[in-house]
Amino acid sequence: MTEQGPSIIIVGAGIIGAAAAYALQSGGARVTIVDAGGETATTASFGWINASFFHDEAHFRLREEGIVAWHRLSDRLKLPLDWQGTLCWEETGAAFDQQRDQLRGLGYDVTEIGSDHFAKLEPHVATPPERALQFHQEGAADSPMVVQTLMNAAVVAGAQRLRGLRVRELVEQGGRITGIRTEAGVTTADQVLVAAGTGTAALMAAVGVPLPMLHRPALVMRTRPVPPVLNHVLVSELGELRQLPDGTLLMPAAVSHQGDASDPLAEPLDVTAQRVLERLRALLPGVALDWQELTLAFRPVPQDGLPVIGSVRDGLHVACMHSGITLGALAGEVVAQEMLEGVSNRSGALLAPYRPGRFDG
Repeated sequence: MTEQGPSIIIVGAGIIGAAAAYALQSGGARVTIVDAGGETATTASFGWINASFFHDEAHFRLREEGIVAWHRLSDRLKLPLDWQGTLCWEETGAAFDQQRDQLRGLGYDVTEIGSDHFAKLEPHVATPPERALQFHQEGAADSPMVVQTLMNAAVVAGAQRLRGLRVRELVEQGGRITGIRTEAGVTTADQVLVAAGTGTAALMAAVGVPLPMLHRPALVMRTRPVPPVLNHVLVSELGELRQLPDGTLLMPAAVSHQGDASDPLAEPLDVTAQRVLERLRALLPGVALDWQELTLAFRPVPQDGLPVIGSVRDGLHVACMHSGITLGALAGEVVAQEMLEGVSNRSGALLAPYRPGRFDG
């Protein structure tokens, strides 16, 4: 008789929950994914996979590992990822030089290009910058489709889903987390992983674990489809921009979206959409543009801006972070490894700055 792996409940069906579900089920666990069935932050994600935005060297290394992890996962699954690279000219002058030199010092694959080279790479951008940085190893994900692909693969491997159920609390018995309670009652498991995005903090608080979060609303605009006009992810003083395979242009409403600054939603949404459209038209004046969709989501950003990954209590693990798109594949890997086998030298070193216990006391 084949020995069965541990039963694991995953709370949340965004990019982190989906990646963990696939990794855990593939690793021999018996996975049940529970979610309320609503929109997640993944749905409204810009989808940029990068290590060029980071807090410190350890965070850079984590994000760099995140890029490599996506390639490993893509070797196993056909994922809707595009490794087109990034052109960045958000900074100018000394700040530009500092960004370039810092990334080069960290060993990142970055090239400085001039306006003539830029114009050849992106001929539809009306005014090529005098200088830009090209990040060759970066890419982008069709975020909802990546989640769907991972979830489908997890289910094919044997995972089960409970949909439309909101987890009201974690169930504790004898000092150990033994399951969850929803409106349908109690579901038990050997372990629970909470990957519920902005809903993570409330579930942690209910079992006495502090996880302070920042308030980070994010609006992302999609245009109506246009013919192919972009070849890279673009990052300029006007904001971030990329084109999806269906011709849609995707642009966050907030400039410097990656910086996690909170933009208050203080104006009517149609005004916001028009303002974003004007920025787009300034970049691509020769393209007939109109907006189609504006999506609001709240990014799961812990108080210090850094990921939270690891064991919280006996039987309980947590994975909460921004950017989940850059870190999703890696988070799935390391969470599965630690839940099934324990902390390794690699995961221990990689995740040391991001353990949930740093908020205790």
